[in-house]
Amino acid sequence: MRLSASLILKAALGASLALNLVFAALLFWPDTPRPRGVRNLQARMERVLSGEDRDRFRAVMEANRPAYEAAQQAMRQARPLVPRAIGAEPFSEEALRAAMATNRERWQAFSEAFEGSLAQATAAISPEGRRKLLADMPENH
Repeated sequence: MRLSASLILKAALGASLALNLVFAALLFWPDTPRPRGVRNLQARMERVLSGEDRDRFRAVMEANRPAYEAAQQAMRQARPLVPRAIGAEPFSEEALRAAMATNRERWQAFSEAFEGSLAQATAAISPEGRRKLLADMPENH
């Protein structure tokens, strides 16, 4: 089978066009990162709320953000304590227990700060907004 020059040129132009479309999509449709962790939960809750409820909810969450983010940062800083205690030579059961207790305490502090913010933000929205949040929750609530 012999390929003609015009067929090869058409194939090359088609491939070039397809590649250019891919590059254009990458340039003009930037990947918006999905929020993670607490921001993801907040975004999921906000998406079902009406404008006024969304604004109230967000305002409370933002006002409380410094407190729960500080607690979250403290929790993250404690993460290496357990692996460090496990890998220590000589191994100390007491040191491992202390590291696990620190992790547990910091998780508890973060959890209480974030849950407090969610409770305040939920209290700030309308009954209709709370019904929307409830309807959007998974069945196992």
